[in-house]
Amino acid sequence: MAKKKIGKVIFLVVICLFLAVQLYPVLWLFLASIKPTTELSAAPFALPKSPTLANYIKIFSDGKILGYMWNSFKITAVSIVLIVFLSATAGFAISKFRFRLTGRIYAFFTFGIMIPVQITLIPLFIFYSRMHILNTSFSLILPQVGFALPLSVMLFVSFYSFIPNELIESAIVDGCSPYRTFTSIVFPLAKNTVITVASMHSIFIWNDFIFANTFISEQAAKTVALGLKDYVGAFGNVDWGSTYAAIAVSILPPMIVYFVLNKWVAEGMTAGAVKG
Repeated sequence: MAKKKIGKVIFLVVICLFLAVQLYPVLWLFLASIKPTTELSAAPFALPKSPTLANYIKIFSDGKILGYMWNSFKITAVSIVLIVFLSATAGFAISKFRFRLTGRIYAFFTFGIMIPVQITLIPLFIFYSRMHILNTSFSLILPQVGFALPLSVMLFVSFYSFIPNELIESAIVDGCSPYRTFTSIVFPLAKNTVITVASMHSIFIWNDFIFANTFISEQAAKTVALGLKDYVGAFGNVDWGSTYAAIAVSILPPMIVYFVLNKWVAEGMTAGAVKG
């Protein structure tokens, strides 16, 4: 009994330390965002003595952060719709419609996981430049969807493999077309997988900096991750108060998405994703 109690105490201590390491940066960020600039420079790690919302008022008064967040929202929303639609339908076809090239098509998608994002930047930039689509939302949506499909297709194929073929055969015998079978029977069962794919990739797309920094240069087309660079002034001077406030505002949407959908994400990444 004594050993079990000691083990529980050690486990709780480790969990508390882990939580402290995870939560401290976020908590410090929000505390730093309500500090005056002078106080932030003098005592960056101390608790705020004179809390103020001046930093938030400043970033919202210029209107830039809202424009950046709107651009990120558009790109994220359109990308997620395309990712879910394409991966769900492709996964269903690969899993349930057996034909000679099924294995090769699935291998093609899984191979995409091994392709580094960085090696595609120059070819994509040249292609976008020739197609005159730089500084557009489409220039960010296309690579986001392309690089998200391999993992998403794998998750859907894994889920569909646990759906009995007899269920689909019964639907077809009752007169359902393959399209009706997918939309009315199969896809509704994939709720956990859909939420997992949508929430996981929405966080990645919202926080993307590599593609935005490569393909976007116009002010009006910047996303929130790229727009944070605006707070770096001449000679590298940074308005840290406004920067921390802008970062705090920008991370709220993905945090809300994660905490609201956390239950389904955990189920979708484990057994729940393949049991429907």
